[in-house]
Amino acid sequence: MATKKTTNNPTDIVDWIDGGSEVSLTTILLGILETILELPWLDTHAGGVFLADAESGHLSLAAQRGFSPQLLTSCARVPYGHCLCGRVAQSEEMLHVCCVDERHDIRYSGMPEHGHYVVPIKSQEQLLGVIVLYVKHGHTFDGHEAEVLENFANLMALQIHTAQFRQDKRLADLILANSAHSLIITNHDKQIQWVNHAFEKVTGYSREEVIGKTPAILRSGRHGGDFYRAMWRDIEEHGLWEGEIWNRRKNGEIYPEWLNIVALKDRYGRILRYAAMFIDLTPVKRAEEKAHRLAYYDTVTGLPNAVLLHERLQALLEDSRQTGANLLLFTLDLDHFKEINASLGRRVGDAILREVARRITGLEKETFAARMGADEFVIVCPCEENDVQKLSTRAGAVASRLHQRLEEFHEFEGQELSLRGTIGVAWGNGRDMDCETLLRCSTIALNHCKRHSRGGYQVHTAEIEQQAEYRHSLDAAIGKAIERDELSLVYQPQVDRNGKVLGAEVLLRWQHAEHGNVPPDVFIAIAEERGAIIEIGQWVLENTLRQMNEWRQACQGEPHCLQRLAINVSPHQLVSENTVQRFTEACERYGFEPEAIELEVTETGLMQNSSQIIDHLHDFAERGFKIAIDDFGTGYSSLSRLRHFPVAILKIDRSFVMNMARDASDAALVKSIIGMAHTLGFQTIAEGVEDAEQFAMLMDYGCDIFQGYFFSRPLSAEDFLAYVVATVEQSSQSGLPPQLAAIDA
Repeated sequence: MATKKTTNNPTDIVDWIDGGSEVSLTTILLGILETILELPWLDTHAGGVFLADAESGHLSLAAQRGFSPQLLTSCARVPYGHCLCGRVAQSEEMLHVCCVDERHDIRYSGMPEHGHYVVPIKSQEQLLGVIVLYVKHGHTFDGHEAEVLENFANLMALQIHTAQFRQDKRLADLILANSAHSLIITNHDKQIQWVNHAFEKVTGYSREEVIGKTPAILRSGRHGGDFYRAMWRDIEEHGLWEGEIWNRRKNGEIYPEWLNIVALKDRYGRILRYAAMFIDLTPVKRAEEKAHRLAYYDTVTGLPNAVLLHERLQALLEDSRQTGANLLLFTLDLDHFKEINASLGRRVGDAILREVARRITGLEKETFAARMGADEFVIVCPCEENDVQKLSTRAGAVASRLHQRLEEFHEFEGQELSLRGTIGVAWGNGRDMDCETLLRCSTIALNHCKRHSRGGYQVHTAEIEQQAEYRHSLDAAIGKAIERDELSLVYQPQVDRNGKVLGAEVLLRWQHAEHGNVPPDVFIAIAEERGAIIEIGQWVLENTLRQMNEWRQACQGEPHCLQRLAINVSPHQLVSENTVQRFTEACERYGFEPEAIELEVTETGLMQNSSQIIDHLHDFAERGFKIAIDDFGTGYSSLSRLRHFPVAILKIDRSFVMNMARDASDAALVKSIIGMAHTLGFQTIAEGVEDAEQFAMLMDYGCDIFQGYFFSRPLSAEDFLAYVVATVEQSSQSGLPPQLAAIDA
């Protein structure tokens, strides 16, 4: 039997009794706080819970995890309005900050950079306390996160109120006065003599229905005879009993209650009456269930979240260790979901996620689905097959059904939405892999599919694994490529209709110490993902200008001295702050006008239509830089749309030039692009010109500038200058450059 414990400290309120051990409010709040800190998407490492004292205007630290000794001292008692927690106590509004700013009144030496979520704990407009969570520096505000944290705050509010009620319950002098608790008075034969209104409300029985009967009418049937015999033995021996019990309401509903029974005796020790007080624990149990759902289930779709997925998947793998059966795991990523969410709003986005959850649930017998991220789902499918070919066939069939279900039109508020997804597949059992390995293999297959065949599915293979390791190695090394002097530039000549070398496209090369020459289409994408493209792009510009300066000095005013080079710029560079200013200042340092640099932007990058990209392109053009659209024809844009951009040059994609002589439609397309570009005042450059037939056709169509192996491969700086000099000399001797001479012949 538990003993009574009273205290004046609000953080020590006795809140729960389990097996005779008293659990304080601090322990309960700490348990909820630890659940929050374990949420994988929040990326938090420390936090605390403060209780509010409105009379003194202070917050008192009630529970914490990960606080430094300095914070434990400084934050033990925080005045309203002081630092972030005090400000939230004053405003009673959630606060998110991504860094240590001027609002942080508490600072100390060695304090790391960090951000905060500070959430008020309120009930019926009354401030009960504050939750503070320390997140990584730069962590951005997320509405889904805020909603979940508010739910946890509501849960804490319920626990605080419940703790206060239970403390009141323990004070004997408030038993009769506190009508919020259900009360029963019986005679010594346990016949009910009186009940209060709370009893009627909780049980559904009226006072008239129970007077003269025994409390046995409330029995739920969940407790056996031994339970009741032990309970009455405690009452007779010690005069009281306290504990959790399940009873039944009049309508048949079984509910939990916390019951306190006291035997009232006369001076001779004879029992005169029994007094019973109980409170309905249904709200507490629901709160516990809600905490469980918040910790293990996604709030939008209702599917298991990453935490529960890991637990279930690990259990299935342990079972499969014995049976040898395999698990098929599908990782589904919704295509273009971010664009839908951004353009149509979060409400539509959430409706789509719920619809996807509905469609992927119950896909196969014994399968289960989970939501892993913003637009990523996992489907686990047990499979008795062990043959690789049969597993592959089964995986393909399930992936096809997934695609079919997703692609059915979904109507929401009058809008028809088409859903598509990319799928990565892996399989295995507990004998050869664990949960993390299986998920990693599926993710590797998904990422490969997104890069090479978005909208399809890909099964994990050893070859894909090697490619992922290769990319991972490059990912780790790209940031140090400049420092290790592994980057270099080559130059592919661009010639006009008269065969004169006007300039060159500057091409970036990476000679990795271990992997050798890394293809640009591989490492540029990695540099963009890693955020290294800004520094690399600036390096390209600086070295291009430096090389132009060296050529200018070598030419010493000769007419073949080049004055313009074309460099490729990434959309990531174009949205970077101060990018126009940095490019302009670099040209000034080397003594070149911006007209000497042509900036090539891919058509796909331009069609992202970011307002920052468009603004920066206009700024570049106003400074004098030439803007060229690279790979034109592959991005599904229109020439009429391009006239609104500060474009001077169109580069016709090599795939069209390559097929001109064999494909009449490609030839017509190239001719049409050149004609319409000239109408709009654009120059055209054909890239990928590889033979005299292509060159002749392009000349006939009126193309302005040419680039390709028919003229030259990309050259080193020294070889490029020699090529320019040789071309000038040959033209002066024969009157025509070699390519035009070949066509004339």
